[in-house]
Amino acid sequence: MKSLYLPEKAVVMETEELSADSTLLTLRLKDGKAQKKFSWIPGQFIEAGLFDYGEIPVGLASNPLHKKSFQVSVRGVGGVSNALRRLEKGDEITVRGPLGNGFPLKAMKGKNVMVIGGGCGIPPLRSLVEYAITQKRTFKSITLLYGSKTKGDLLFRHDYGRWKKAGIEIRLTVDKEDCNCNDKLAVSCSVGVVTKLLDGIKVKPGAFACLCGPPVMYKFVSKKLLELGVKPENILLSLERRMKCGVGKCQHCTINKKYVCTDGPVFTYKELSNGYGGF
Repeated sequence: MKSLYLPEKAVVMETEELSADSTLLTLRLKDGKAQKKFSWIPGQFIEAGLFDYGEIPVGLASNPLHKKSFQVSVRGVGGVSNALRRLEKGDEITVRGPLGNGFPLKAMKGKNVMVIGGGCGIPPLRSLVEYAITQKRTFKSITLLYGSKTKGDLLFRHDYGRWKKAGIEIRLTVDKEDCNCNDKLAVSCSVGVVTKLLDGIKVKPGAFACLCGPPVMYKFVSKKLLELGVKPENILLSLERRMKCGVGKCQHCTINKKYVCTDGPVFTYKELSNGYGGF
């Protein structure tokens, strides 16, 4: 990318409805050289924009090792996001990034990793899972714990079977069963909060946990992880929901002296408990 402030044009290669309010966009930069150089770490994000609407931060959801295109999941909650969801193949958007930091892949190398998502927080975690599948020797094991309101709200449902075959342990849960989702999930799905998925989990020494989801999930899941023996510095939380401009100018994501968009969006529990997140 030329500059964090100067956007590149990108073409929509494909769209896929993930749920009633979320759409997966497959994108490719119009500049072929820029696309080849476009790389990121799972956990980073881009600013996706449309002229006359504005731009929003969205987490990168695909494997960073796949260079021909990249994917983001957009949840319709406002004018920009709903406009992005209406895009069709061949439409153009603007892209700035990748921005922020990502999950510390070097620190997690050779470790057991728990990937814990809630609701629409799974896209950046999907990027990590896809990376782990193609780099099988990077992590000792990957366990995905994911919960949502209903089965119809679980994102990337068609990926679960492939992930399971690749050796990813998957545990799913929903708040309630009554939904109109006709998809047959490749793994069983329980009813209850995400923290219940940690029951029976045996945490190995040095294990990491990567979280992305609603703030209330962080509080209770982090507490449970600490009880299970996960070190505060090994609990990694993505705070991407707090961001706006992506470059530390709008002050929207300020947490005391920290900016989520430039110092994060991935922080350790230890950092946040030391006065930056109110934990």
